[in-house]
Amino acid sequence: MKSIFTLVLLIAFQMTLNAQHTNVWKDGKLTFITKTKVDSEGDENETDYDAGNDTVGINMEIINYQDQLEKYLNDIKFSSSQGCSDMRLELKKVGTSFLNNHESFYSVCYDKEYKETIINAVIHRDDIKKVYDIALYCYDITLEEGLEVLKSITFLEE
Repeated sequence: MKSIFTLVLLIAFQMTLNAQHTNVWKDGKLTFITKTKVDSEGDENETDYDAGNDTVGINMEIINYQDQLEKYLNDIKFSSSQGCSDMRLELKKVGTSFLNNHESFYSVCYDKEYKETIINAVIHRDDIKKVYDIALYCYDITLEEGLEVLKSITFLEE
């Protein structure tokens, strides 16, 4: 009987370690997965989403194509790395694409003051003529875990 109880506790503990939460940005029509729920505290609307917790923070903005410079739209690698300098952060690494079904790219930035890694990502949605500009703050997660959050992005109207 003790071994069954121990086994049940072990399984419950393992499930807690691997727990994931699907977060929804209704106006942005997308979801993303984090280990724990992020709280947006009402900081979301049709074009902006800000949320976070003790381990991760995320800021997303939707930009219409007509509001962007041509270079930003034509060179997604440039636009992801440009985000680092726009936020006055050090560019540590120019990444690669992270979504299979949309044009996407990320760059890794570093905030020297707060000693934090930030992933700046861009997703072009040619089907709806919009750009998703994303800053993912890795407070207490690794770069690899942050990239998993980006890879989990799913659009609701596909």
